[in-house]
Amino acid sequence: MNLQKRTYLSVLLCTCFLFITPLVADNHSGTHVPSQVDLIESKPGFEIRIVSPEMLENVRNSYGSQGIALKVERGLYIGVLTPGILYLRGDLNEEEFPIRKVIHENSKEKVGKHLIDITFGRDNAKVDLFSKTKKYLIWLDAMYQKEDLNVLHEYIDLFNDLSQTVQFEDEMIALPSYKPNFIPNPYEHYKISIVDKDFFKEKLDDRNSTLEQVLKDQNGDTVALVRKDHLFLLNDLQKDERAHFLIKGLLFSMGFHGESAQKDSFFYPGNIKQTSLSVLDKEAIRLMYGGRLQSGLDVDGIKKALGMESKD
Repeated sequence: MNLQKRTYLSVLLCTCFLFITPLVADNHSGTHVPSQVDLIESKPGFEIRIVSPEMLENVRNSYGSQGIALKVERGLYIGVLTPGILYLRGDLNEEEFPIRKVIHENSKEKVGKHLIDITFGRDNAKVDLFSKTKKYLIWLDAMYQKEDLNVLHEYIDLFNDLSQTVQFEDEMIALPSYKPNFIPNPYEHYKISIVDKDFFKEKLDDRNSTLEQVLKDQNGDTVALVRKDHLFLLNDLQKDERAHFLIKGLLFSMGFHGESAQKDSFFYPGNIKQTSLSVLDKEAIRLMYGGRLQSGLDVDGIKKALGMESKD
């Protein structure tokens, strides 16, 4: 085992055991859960197993209340403590391990500031979130490619894991032939129309600037028209740039109108071919749709809701 892996494992183990005592103290089910002392002194055969994220999820599901989930942030599990065995994720290396940021920075302030940066743009002064009354269904009602479906499915899975309030239907994406026949309709529909340049130009010429915003590429050319419930995307876009604006348009509709100065962020202006969200992007989305914020808040309202207001 090289020095980097030993260092990582040491940090991970220390972090895990920091979680164990308070988690055990919070268990009021009446079922005995092994404490640190039990595991170290009375169970000489105690094991540590390094497993894949998929295996860790299986362990969580199998042990139920008998397994103590160890997590760094909401939804970010790094291990499961079970009677006699500590399971740890093996895919996190020292440089990627999220606790490093938590240890060295005031994470609440950093995530909150990033949230404000990527939420407020020149066109909006208040937060505008998706409704949490119904599950959302993405409806591709015009041209699309197979890869577009893959990009959207991946985004849906990620967002549903991050959000505590709004969820997308994750088993299907509606295609052009879809005709809603539910009474009452259980879905809020978000339409995505991928169109040719002639139709796109017609939509731009008829644009209602109070309800529709434009997204531009690095050359300043308009490539998307965004409403609260509809994205029109130019079909000329290819590969990663196409995927980027597909995700960006959806995020824009969900309230993320701003930019980031963080060069690894999806919202950094120059990253028009980036298709993944940074750790900070994910935490900001988790915060936005975590239940503490609501539509109509301005910057000061967000700071107050997150406890970021000035102490002066």
